[in-house]
Amino acid sequence: MKRREMIKNALDIVRESSILKGKDMNGLLSIRHELLQTWETVQIFRTRTEMKISVLNDMKRPTPDAKYWQAVREQNVMFQELVMLSYEYRKNILEIMRDARNCDKEKDDIEKALLQVEIDKKKFIGKNMERTAHDRIREILEWSAIKKELLPHLKYGDEDVDAHQLEAMQKSFSMQAKLVNKQTPIADARNIIGLADMTNKIGGKDGIYQIK
Repeated sequence: MKRREMIKNALDIVRESSILKGKDMNGLLSIRHELLQTWETVQIFRTRTEMKISVLNDMKRPTPDAKYWQAVREQNVMFQELVMLSYEYRKNILEIMRDARNCDKEKDDIEKALLQVEIDKKKFIGKNMERTAHDRIREILEWSAIKKELLPHLKYGDEDVDAHQLEAMQKSFSMQAKLVNKQTPIADARNIIGLADMTNKIGGKDGIYQIK
């Protein structure tokens, strides 16, 4: 089903349900082209800008290695969710087929109508699943591109996630500790200062990395 047909059918479903009356329904129909644009352009998952600024900012992920390994985690979560969505999509298709078969056999008009409502609803759910899957693969590919950008700058390589963590944590916790002031809640201050102190002690003790 094409996207324009999807919006048209969705509007028909709302109209046929009689949930909106007169003026309200006319108002909805008057913006059908806007609703199509909304359907096609609405944000589902993170943009590349959000990925870089909200997820990979220097305060949380201060080194290329830290950014790379966070990108690995994010990409993996997106892929796992895509796989699970694929199962749900297959299940939805089979339920539509089952309901259609039962609808053909049903003799009672009300039961037949109820089955048709379920079929229509599941078709709409399926289209939303397709849109969600499309945006999941977009983000998966964005993480792939970000990882490729970071690879040449890795200090510790892309095989052992633990190798970079002490340096990255020292830098991150040190920056956060500098923000602690008299207004910082005691529990928060104790936590971040403790983390900064511990990473510095471990780094100094093992001779791995020491923040100046």
